[in-house]
Amino acid sequence: MNQRTRTADSGSQLPDDDEDILVGDSVRPSSKKAAASTPTSRASLGLAPRKPGRPAGPPRVMMNVRVLLETDELVTEIIEHTGLTGPQHVADAAIAHYAAYLRRTGKLPKPAAPDAAPEQPDAS
Repeated sequence: MNQRTRTADSGSQLPDDDEDILVGDSVRPSSKKAAASTPTSRASLGLAPRKPGRPAGPPRVMMNVRVLLETDELVTEIIEHTGLTGPQHVADAAIAHYAAYLRRTGKLPKPAAPDAAPEQPDAS
């Protein structure tokens, strides 16, 4: 039992149903940029300039974490009862508190004191 398949060479042409496919110069490159070249300024992010008179906040980095449902509910409760403005402030306070605990117990080195100007001996 021979089974024939239809090809473009077999007399009847196959229907051209891929006219909507863009090829060549009409294909746009992906608009996603590599993570290493993430823009940091408001202009490069396409955001409006900061309002005049509004001070820039401290530099921050993105940190994504997955938390347990109970922890998420606890963060919500903390925000509602303390008036903190969001999970970012809860995380900042919790990490600072935990770091202080680790430093007190000697499990984390104490931060280096800011460099003080070395004392100059009197030239007399």
